[in-house]
Amino acid sequence: MEKVIYNVLKKLEDNNYESYIVGGYVRDKLLGKKGFDIDITTKARPKEVLELFPDFDVKLHEYGNVSFETDNYKFDITTFRKDIKYKDRRKPECIEYIDSLEEDLVRRDFTINSICMNINDKIIDLYNGRKDLKKRIIRSIGDPYKKTEEDALRMLRAVRFASVFKFNIEPELKKAIVKNKELLKILSYERKREELNKIFCSKHKKYGIQLLKDLGLIESLDLKDIEYALSTNDLIGIWAMITDVDYAFTKNEKELIKKIKTLMNEDINDPIVQYNYGSYCVSVVSDLKGLNTKRVMAGYDKLPIKDRNEIAITVDEICNILEKEPDKFLKDIFTDIEVLILKGIIKNDNNVLKEYIKQVY
Repeated sequence: MEKVIYNVLKKLEDNNYESYIVGGYVRDKLLGKKGFDIDITTKARPKEVLELFPDFDVKLHEYGNVSFETDNYKFDITTFRKDIKYKDRRKPECIEYIDSLEEDLVRRDFTINSICMNINDKIIDLYNGRKDLKKRIIRSIGDPYKKTEEDALRMLRAVRFASVFKFNIEPELKKAIVKNKELLKILSYERKREELNKIFCSKHKKYGIQLLKDLGLIESLDLKDIEYALSTNDLIGIWAMITDVDYAFTKNEKELIKKIKTLMNEDINDPIVQYNYGSYCVSVVSDLKGLNTKRVMAGYDKLPIKDRNEIAITVDEICNILEKEPDKFLKDIFTDIEVLILKGIIKNDNNVLKEYIKQVY
């Protein structure tokens, strides 16, 4: 166990608060992977946790969990608790602090995420999570129908973990997902997007996408043309093609999505098209169309200019030649010479451009 993690646990244990690392860090450690997100479950109440770590920039969250970062590790410390009745198919309406690790673990999603480790590196595995890790199975803790009804996001999380680790989803959990899939429509697009992004970024995303299809989740998630997710590793490129719904995109992301969709109907090898859309969109659309992206981008790299600022004549020079004050006419002139340069009709050379302005304008 890394010293920084040990020190946090020791602080809790030295104050007589039973504490364990739980979830992803332990799971990944058993799989031979290194993790930096440390979830600790403890008998200490939130107020007591806050008092123990005054030197950190500690944040207290909605359900009493306390988080802080140190030495590249992110800690999330949660009091043993019981969730009382869920709302909006996502969050508990209220919680009850308890003193039992076993009761605390019951509220968690999957057996592989319930494995704990104490300060002495001893594994505590009350729900046979290690057995399921070895069998490569995603299994619900308790009744999978109830668990997916309580928190519908667990359905997507099951697919996400299966995709990331190339695990199978236990048959009853699969049936529960199929039965309760319509509950996904209630969840926020932001949370759904977070889980889908992890599927699309996973090493086994083809498997993950097949699971989404096999479980009948495509329509419930407002997705379409999901196969495009296999054409590119670019997330914005994927989202541009697989949904018409605003999955909590930023203003910049929306603009890029619009450009990518439009570019899909353009001649991507046209130098003017490449210039207008830029390297990012050209590269993404090349992937989405199944073209030789290296060859397409080689054409982009050969463009004589990639931005209007690279045109070898200034506004002042044009105005001096024409003996005019700056006005709207400049936009038409720059558009004209921009196209001629890109088509190779004239060189992007100051003297050549000055002569052209004199002759034409």
